[in-house]
Amino acid sequence: MPSRRDLLLSPLAAALLPRRTYAVQLASLHGEMYRQLGIRPLINAAGTYTTLTGSLLVPQAREAMAEASKYFVPLIDLQQAAGARIAKLLDAPAAIVTSGGAGGILLATAACVTGKDLEKVKRIPDVAGMKSEVIMVREHRMGFDHACRAVGVRIIEVDTADALKAAINPKTAMLFWVNISEPKGKITAKEFLAAGKRAGVPVFNDAAAELPPAENLSVLVKQGFDLVGFSGGKGLRGPQASGLLLGRADLIEAAHMNNNPHSDTIGRTCKVGKEEIMGLLAAVEVYSKRDHGAEMKLWHGYMQNVARDLKRVRGVTTEVYVPPYPGGHPVPYLRVKWDGAVLPLKYEECAQRLRDGEPRIEVNASKDELTLASYLLNPGEDRIVGWRMAEVLGNL
Repeated sequence: MPSRRDLLLSPLAAALLPRRTYAVQLASLHGEMYRQLGIRPLINAAGTYTTLTGSLLVPQAREAMAEASKYFVPLIDLQQAAGARIAKLLDAPAAIVTSGGAGGILLATAACVTGKDLEKVKRIPDVAGMKSEVIMVREHRMGFDHACRAVGVRIIEVDTADALKAAINPKTAMLFWVNISEPKGKITAKEFLAAGKRAGVPVFNDAAAELPPAENLSVLVKQGFDLVGFSGGKGLRGPQASGLLLGRADLIEAAHMNNNPHSDTIGRTCKVGKEEIMGLLAAVEVYSKRDHGAEMKLWHGYMQNVARDLKRVRGVTTEVYVPPYPGGHPVPYLRVKWDGAVLPLKYEECAQRLRDGEPRIEVNASKDELTLASYLLNPGEDRIVGWRMAEVLGNL
């Protein structure tokens, strides 16, 4: 028999109940285990940020993790078997489950520095006498490249294709590309790949949050990237403490050698348990069969519903849009603006009121606009977001 929560989250309940009643009842059932710790759960209309705990598990991943937790297995065997299954599903040469996207960056870098030399595996981050430089486009630098530097390498920044060619030398271990940042720099992905191929240097693509587009799971490796990393807990909706590294079989084997559960390795701290491995495998299986067109249509509907609610607030304008890719996350968003003379409220202040209200709602705010993400909303939550925003803006 369906639980009260299941009934409340059904589209029928969302359509029939008055929005205030729906919101209050949802809040009463929303994350009770967290409320007991004094933490208020939230409706996520912001995005797959790790600080907001990424995304929600697909049911199949949740069930796989629960089942996996009941038994003991040899962890190295499981990593290899699950990686082989994922590689087959995605038509990739090889794969390994990592501890998030950042864990994938660390293992990719370590694999390119050490190869399958066990003595080098044991020595890093002491890289004396090894290839110890990683080249990045200057505009691609970001906080997550700390995971690359943790291996002991030095990052060399370049601005142009000519500078990239000149920077490659016998110390170069890897070229590090950030997929979402291509529009920011003067070097194209094609030029970056070509430089690596000419020099025989592995090229890693950090595509952590680059799902959708769904084809990235297979296309980026086929474009020629030697290694490609994804987060498991974002678009894939697998475990938060998981990631996926795909690519050349020899480099994936080297990543295994640098990884947990092997002792005296830099990846020993990046533990991925049997539950995360099986949960991510289930998430990949689901994602590979998902009707992504239907999802996009559903997400468009969520944003249109919120926009419809805001039309009744004087001075407010809205726009449903999909950011260009690469450079943006190609899913429906809602841009919300208002006339400051009519509504004397800063966008950051509106976001804070939504955060402070019940249920708690997270959106993106800048000094110029609010933006809402569609792809993490549950059925019916769009009604609550629309109602709460109209309430905040209509009751200044």
